[in-house]
Amino acid sequence: MKFMYFFDNNLKRYTMYGKRMLHPAETGSYQNGIRTVRQDDVNIWFYTKGAQTIAIDSGHLDFKDAEDAVKSIRIDPDSIRHVLLTHSDVDHCGGVDRTAKRKLFPNAQLYLGKGEEVYFDGNFCRMIKAGIPLMNPVRLDSYETVRDGDIFYCGDIKVQVIEVPGHTAGHVCYIIDDKVLFSGDCLAVNALGGYSLFDFFTQNPTLNKKSLIRLKEIIEDSSVEVVCTGHSGIWDYSPKIFAHIDESAKSSLRNPFDPTASKSIRG
Repeated sequence: MKFMYFFDNNLKRYTMYGKRMLHPAETGSYQNGIRTVRQDDVNIWFYTKGAQTIAIDSGHLDFKDAEDAVKSIRIDPDSIRHVLLTHSDVDHCGGVDRTAKRKLFPNAQLYLGKGEEVYFDGNFCRMIKAGIPLMNPVRLDSYETVRDGDIFYCGDIKVQVIEVPGHTAGHVCYIIDDKVLFSGDCLAVNALGGYSLFDFFTQNPTLNKKSLIRLKEIIEDSSVEVVCTGHSGIWDYSPKIFAHIDESAKSSLRNPFDPTASKSIRG
């Protein structure tokens, strides 16, 4: 198993214990046609309009009982025809990685920001820790690339693409039907508002903050009502969502980012 998958599946729960950095939404149904499955520290999001449901991200590689969890919110994973990937990190693409024992959404067309392809030839590292370059091990069988400003439809569902590089090279957000923002991992949100995601996980924190300034401008001029994050749950939109985007989120045992979060990232 590649190191980043090994860390994600086996070590992350120990290194994160007690820090209360991440607070995903619980598995269930929410407003505006939104449903979610929580996989420990991350959410897989679903948006339904009429008879059509799309997924946003796909969670961890070979996560235990992943299919049953999706079925518990009355969605058949085999029926998903479109998966919008915000970025190619292991906890967002693992469910559709070509090495998965069984892909979570086997019949879906995948969409991914064009900038994420730099990781797939093995020459561009995801991050450097203790002087060691760590490569992104995710590989997808097939996918369609999207770019900033793209607007397309999944059936009757409108999808708008916004590039927000920084957390990863080609991270994108999606505005769905002009009213729901799926922000992926560019934002960390707590009761005080939104921050640039933790530096530890972010490839280029300075670039991420610059991207968030632009994202804020776009959302302020939009009709977005709800923001669904990768690791901070679901929030009604207000200017508070972008209140602290000039700062990186920070967390420690003494000063947790979100005191309401569990000590453990395990579900």
